[in-house]
Amino acid sequence: MLIQIIRNAGNMTPQQMIFSALLMFFALALSFSIHEFMHAFVANALGDDIPRLQGRLTLNPIAHLDPMGTLLIILVGFGWGKPVMYNPNNLYKLKSKRLMNIMVHLAGVTGNFILALLSMIIAVVIMRITGSYARVPELDVSYYVAAGLNGAGVPMPAVILVFICYYVYLFSIMLMAFNLIPLPPLDGSHVLLELLPYKVRYSDGFQKFERLAPMVLMALIVIGSFSNVDILSNIVGIISLPAKLLINLICALIGSIG
Repeated sequence: MLIQIIRNAGNMTPQQMIFSALLMFFALALSFSIHEFMHAFVANALGDDIPRLQGRLTLNPIAHLDPMGTLLIILVGFGWGKPVMYNPNNLYKLKSKRLMNIMVHLAGVTGNFILALLSMIIAVVIMRITGSYARVPELDVSYYVAAGLNGAGVPMPAVILVFICYYVYLFSIMLMAFNLIPLPPLDGSHVLLELLPYKVRYSDGFQKFERLAPMVLMALIVIGSFSNVDILSNIVGIISLPAKLLINLICALIGSIG
């Protein structure tokens, strides 16, 4: 994230850099809080009170920050929060243990999708109310901010709110897609584990994969941040595409009302 701001420093004033950094930090904190809270909420709802007892059933971002994951997200834009601990044996509300485990691990990305959708809906509504709604599926946020700064009748509070919504959308979609990658320690790997036959998940080959995968993930993050070979961003873009298309469709329908 800071690397992206530094790369664009030539096109931004110091005030714009500070403003962008503050919005990014806010969007990051909200996206992470929703993600980890949803893990804790679903685990608690299915019968395990460990997340609640450990103070994870909260939207306070401090409770969910992982030192390494937070540092990476601040520096390069990819990272993770502190994993929500739960005991699968305590889940009892449904018959299928596998289904309940999958629900817990998909809760975070589901929360991020809902947050991204609500953020863009709010942005569209604000733009319609102020008469500056531009176009969907790609909301012309740069035009909207320029309109506010150039005195085109758009109140600055509305400009700031749209920008906040847009950053929350971007971070939520990124966090959702990133966590769906089936590499440990990400949520996608836990879902994959639950879907695999027992013979495969306990094999030597798969256990070796689990040990090596975090290093592969870290290498992809570093390579993508400091070179032009950004494989991880391409993977995240592909995974996030269906969610983006759905959100764009919903926003287009809302934007066309009236």
